[in-house]
Amino acid sequence: MDSPDIIARHWGRGKLLLMTLTYERKVTADDEGTEWLYVDPVSKSSHRVDIDVVPEKAHRIRVQHLDRDMRGKSEWVPIRRAKVPWALREEYEKSVALWRAAEVHRPSTAYFEIALLLLDTYLQPEVAEMYGNGATGILVIRDRARLSRITRIETGELKAHPDTFEDGDVYAPWPTTLRVLKAVCRLDPQPAMTLLGQRRADETRFAQGIAQEGDPWWMQGARDGDKWAARIKHWHNLETEEIAFLRDLVDAEEPTLAEDFLKLREMYLDFVRLTPDAVARIRMIPAQRSQRVADTIEELAARPLPRSAELIGAEPPDAPLIDMRDRN
Repeated sequence: MDSPDIIARHWGRGKLLLMTLTYERKVTADDEGTEWLYVDPVSKSSHRVDIDVVPEKAHRIRVQHLDRDMRGKSEWVPIRRAKVPWALREEYEKSVALWRAAEVHRPSTAYFEIALLLLDTYLQPEVAEMYGNGATGILVIRDRARLSRITRIETGELKAHPDTFEDGDVYAPWPTTLRVLKAVCRLDPQPAMTLLGQRRADETRFAQGIAQEGDPWWMQGARDGDKWAARIKHWHNLETEEIAFLRDLVDAEEPTLAEDFLKLREMYLDFVRLTPDAVARIRMIPAQRSQRVADTIEELAARPLPRSAELIGAEPPDAPLIDMRDRN
């Protein structure tokens, strides 16, 4: 990330530290003849080098090592290995340490993908959003006062984690991101419930496919060591983990709420699927009472689902799930 030095605050070990964040910048021809910090990406070791040659539109530059153990070695290296002028090395290394400390808390892939989807729905970017592609789990907070009002989390608590730091905006690690996510899901569960319903519908279709056609090819392939099959299996496992995470988010107050809701839906769908055959058999009984029972069952099955059922992936509430008139 190319950026000038920025005043930053780092909350750590109970006290506020004031420091300057320094980011790497790209070497230019004007830097020829100056000393720079060089970082070996393999060994992660740092070295002092002199910038010898920076060609126009360079991808590689020539440096001369100044450390005694490098014995004046001169070589062409990728330009990004030169990080900052040597005089800024300590500030740069401290800045890198801040980011690494925040990234230590990174969540699993399934967690950050769900968080990225939901927070993008709940929050405007000018308030807060996940950093980069979301993989680090870091939340960029641009307006703490508004985020506090939305989540009902005190402004001080939004920056209270010891690995939070400020670089113009507040950068909070995954534990804070997760707390914000749970807060917005608790206050407005509809987006999370909708996503949970979609994932559960995918899971149901997958289970039905196995029941009808057997295991997909990649299950056996993964057992046999096929790397592509293993990758597909990994994606499937991520979906399972996403469902578990979504259940946790919507069950913030009552641990069985979502599970009970979805179970009731499944029971209702089972009832509707069995209704046509059951009604046909009841109507075969030549008795007025049997006809009334059949009429009642048909009426119940034809009723539209309640509005809340739409949140978990059921059919639209404005139409009955099954129109029994089509079966008579």
